Amino acid sequence: MRLRRLAASMTVRALLAVGFVVAGYVALHAHFASLDAAVVRAVLSTLGFATSSSGPGTLRVQAGTQFDIYAIVTGACSSAAGALGIASVALVLLPGRVWRRVVGGGAAVVAFAAFNIARICSIVLFGWWLATQTRPVLLVSLGVPGLALIAIAVLPHRGILTRVAALLAGGFFAVLAYDVWHGYDYSVGMVSYHALAGPVVTFGTLAVTIVFLWRMVAGPDEPARAPMAPATS
Repeated sequence: MRLRRLAASMTVRALLAVGFVVAGYVALHAHFASLDAAVVRAVLSTLGFATSSSGPGTLRVQAGTQFDIYAIVTGACSSAAGALGIASVALVLLPGRVWRRVVGGGAAVVAFAAFNIARICSIVLFGWWLATQTRPVLLVSLGVPGLALIAIAVLPHRGILTRVAALLAGGFFAVLAYDVWHGYDYSVGMVSYHALAGPVVTFGTLAVTIVFLWRMVAGPDEPARAPMAPATS
């Protein structure tokens, strides 16, 4: 009876979930980083970039004589923490049948890993774009959508989520346009993009995948009952 109470305790389950994430991260973060870097290299090679690696988790990307970078996908930049966090939520914290939690958690983990890999690819592609385009083109292509998004954020409407998303994205474009205006090279622009894309994209996709997992897969097993007709006298 006492073991059942402990197993049903949300506090105990939360501690187990945290322990699962910490232990899994320590054991697997290097493998996640190596896998993410390998997929990024494959994607960029398909897009026509010259890619190579000097070791697990490393990445060198070249495009002609204008663009040449060397990067390391660390455990923190990999999909390890998010994927393990989603898995722990699905298996330990959420209600519902086991098979639904396994399927939903697996789908959410794949989605999060895919978005994280796309984020890493976008950092490289943004650096290449900065290195190959003229300053006026960069200012227009960053300034116009930035101003449009800020306008969406400040103009009156009821969509609070749309307003917040537009404000974040508009600030995103504004910071990058500022870097271009001051003539920073592509490496500085990539640093700014990385600092912004990390929390915006990573935490955003983490929230989306958890909501997906909760609503689509780990929700109530029983359909909602039809409302009862009022009693008549």
